Amino acid sequence: MEFYNYTHVIAYVNQFGAYAPLVFFLLFVIQAMLPVFPYVILAAAGGFLFGFQQGILLAWSGALSGASLAYWICRWFGIGSFLNKYYLRYGYDEHKLSPGTAFWTIIIARVIPVVPTPLINVAAALGGVSFPTFLLASAIGKIPAAVLYTGLGLALFQAQDVKTILFIIAAGISIMILARYAAGQWRRQKLN
Repeated sequence: MEFYNYTHVIAYVNQFGAYAPLVFFLLFVIQAMLPVFPYVILAAAGGFLFGFQQGILLAWSGALSGASLAYWICRWFGIGSFLNKYYLRYGYDEHKLSPGTAFWTIIIARVIPVVPTPLINVAAALGGVSFPTFLLASAIGKIPAAVLYTGLGLALFQAQDVKTILFIIAAGISIMILARYAAGQWRRQKLN
């Protein structure tokens, strides 16, 4: 299955008929745990197949479920207890972790698509971030990506002329630059 092609994703998901939303949801769960195919292609296909609102809901809930599952897999396998001796060796104390700092760090890492999703999931689980903090921050942080990629991908794949496509791409790049600038300003304020 070629998940790097928008039309192949649509054809693949469509073959499941009434179970297509469930399959689409599960693809997002897999993508959040192991990003073996692009989020934007899946989100665009979801917008095309299920409409903008249901596409966002499936993309957001599937990605959030996958992130939560990855978090708990790290916790269940006891990787955290294995790393505790290294944490102590280098002076890291997860009990001194500020929930507020962890919360905003996860949101910023999710909104600005630079840090891979699995790395955020594993770092939160192994770093001692509580699950409620992780879940709420991830839920909030995944909303912009679900909305942007579902809408942007849907508009991009349905656009008929080059002018519209270039406008959509420019708008997406502008939004990412503004998000990066806002994150930098917030970080500078926290450091001062």
